[in-house]
Amino acid sequence: MATIRDVAQRAGVSIATVSHVINGTRPVAESTRAAVLESMRQLNFVPSALGRGLRTNSLKTIGFIAADLTNPFFAQVFRGVESMARNAHYTVIVSHSGEDVDREAESISNLIAKGVDGILLAPVRALWDESSIYTSIPVPVVTYDRQLPSAQLPSVVTDSKTAVFEAVSYFKARGHSNFALITGKPGLSTTLARRTGFEEACHDANSSIFEGNSRYEGGVQAAHWLASQKPQPTVTIVGNNLMAMGLVSTLQLTYPRILESTILVTLDEEPWSIFVRPALSVISQPTHDIGVMAAKLLLQKIHHEEIPLLTTLPCTFIPRGDNALHRDVPFETKEG
Repeated sequence: MATIRDVAQRAGVSIATVSHVINGTRPVAESTRAAVLESMRQLNFVPSALGRGLRTNSLKTIGFIAADLTNPFFAQVFRGVESMARNAHYTVIVSHSGEDVDREAESISNLIAKGVDGILLAPVRALWDESSIYTSIPVPVVTYDRQLPSAQLPSVVTDSKTAVFEAVSYFKARGHSNFALITGKPGLSTTLARRTGFEEACHDANSSIFEGNSRYEGGVQAAHWLASQKPQPTVTIVGNNLMAMGLVSTLQLTYPRILESTILVTLDEEPWSIFVRPALSVISQPTHDIGVMAAKLLLQKIHHEEIPLLTTLPCTFIPRGDNALHRDVPFETKEG
């Protein structure tokens, strides 16, 4: 196996010069750099990432902790993270907290033990929980999707509060007065923002709220709850795509008349939603951009650059299913 000494001898340069070419620690003449790279190619020499990390105190690796890998939202965010990291010649290590505080703490510890340069995190703790675990992390941290103001960590989030407010206002202007919201896990900043936008928009309308806990199973339970409501909500906003999947699948099987007569507004659009009729209205989040921006800020922080404490990206409300605008016509619900 070729060594850095072999590369230096073949290229006719010092070991230090080869090291500078590999690590970019000092400018090297282009002709010399080309000779070193050619020697590396001829000798099939691959620099050791671990050895380079020990010399530069950086493994050029960042950690990405997803709150729920069964949720396609996090896969889309990761695509943005990975594209930005790859362009910066960083590797991403993925971990999964499963919406559990203990697993999150374990993921953080494991990533630190692996020597990551920084961590991207969707925190699972509630806003009122103790946040000292985050402030004691010895590497730069940027949170995405969710924020913890008490921890004073840089965050990249979306303005879903305004989007929910706009969705309710849109349908109120078209004669609707009975609304429902299926919320996510209690205590998360996203859950609070969407609930706040909903309540502010529904101040002069009938409204009801069901806690779906951000899970598919929560959406299933929400379908049964929705069927029991009198009067029947004619517009229902669902706080994430997993709950929407559970809700829609249960309505299709058990309460088809509700699905046909209720306008559903979901967070984010997934491939399965094209098969739903009437069409689902959508609050679209820029998931890929969340990942790109979060990774960009983390890399800047790793390189000791100043970054903003909060970055907010806009959402887009896309109304659909106008054929279901029935202005609160009552009907009897029956199990199919």
